[in-house]
Amino acid sequence: MRILLLTTHLEMGGIPVYVVTLARALKRRGHLPTIASSGGWFEGQLAEEGIPHHRIRCGTSNELHPRVWLEVFPSLLALLRCEKIQVIHANTRVTQVLGSALSAFSGVPMVTTCHGFHGEKIGRRIFPGWGKKVIAISKPTLDELVRQDRLTSPDQATLVRNGIEVSRFLQSADPKEVERFRQAWGLKGRPVIGTIARLNAMKGQEFLVRAVPDLLKEFPDLAVLLVGEGPEWEKLVRLAWELKIQEHVVIAPSVEDTRIPLAAMELFVYPSLQEGFGLAIVEAMAAGVPVVATQSGGPSDIIEPGISGLLVPPGDSAALGAAVRSLLADPARRQRLAQAARARAKQFDIKRVALETEQVYEQVAA
Repeated sequence: MRILLLTTHLEMGGIPVYVVTLARALKRRGHLPTIASSGGWFEGQLAEEGIPHHRIRCGTSNELHPRVWLEVFPSLLALLRCEKIQVIHANTRVTQVLGSALSAFSGVPMVTTCHGFHGEKIGRRIFPGWGKKVIAISKPTLDELVRQDRLTSPDQATLVRNGIEVSRFLQSADPKEVERFRQAWGLKGRPVIGTIARLNAMKGQEFLVRAVPDLLKEFPDLAVLLVGEGPEWEKLVRLAWELKIQEHVVIAPSVEDTRIPLAAMELFVYPSLQEGFGLAIVEAMAAGVPVVATQSGGPSDIIEPGISGLLVPPGDSAALGAAVRSLLADPARRQRLAQAARARAKQFDIKRVALETEQVYEQVAA
């Protein structure tokens, strides 16, 4: 099947990772995926794997931007006809609206993926842009779509839990690369807790940083590693200085191989305030790193509390710190959680995601 996957960009982030990983898995299943976006970080990977990328200038959050309709729309309409695309799969608000118009003009059916929570937004009511089928990446996302916000009908929405290339994370990172990473960021010889996510307010890194002063009372050498980039960088740096813990907080840029920073951590912490799924959580679980996360949506669909990880309320630094403290003080329990987490992570493999997504494509194409 010839599939056009639409996303705004290919910089580091949950949606681009989903699109690229799914495209690889679909190709292995014999399909012919093409990605269209404004480009970015993952373009090199696509070229190496022979997955076509069509560069479009859709790097905007405004679905009514003139460039989207005067330039991008005709370009993609020509691509649909030239490549004989059979299914459009859109993944961001701009590309969903764009994809709806493309589908209407070309007759090619469209599928969308809902990657998070949308709430009361009038644009979604006036022009949903969901296509024939909407894939929800977690049970909480599905519930929000259908029951709470009523943005889609139960027949239109379907659950396909997100996933990663589990086999890759079951393999250890290169020890030399991990050692270089530790040395470069001053982590050698210190207990490390950390998270990997874009630095924005909804990811909740602030609450992890605020939990550090109390943790230092029991673990004075503790290092907190924040891997990612984004608008909250300056705020987090200032907060660390205000709390006088600047020597304990390390902010490192995004890395292509997340197994490297994960291997440097004793504990992975995901303090998100609202989360559609949480790919980084599954990566940590598959890599054998015990996880503390928040009950912010998707994480509750991944982690079995007390078995494959710990869950705490979002926005609660005290609860987050208490959970982290309990695991740092109990290596045996960390090991038990890590083993159970690795087994649990196998349920979130991209092979299963590709198979279930393929079934959705077949439904709409029929």
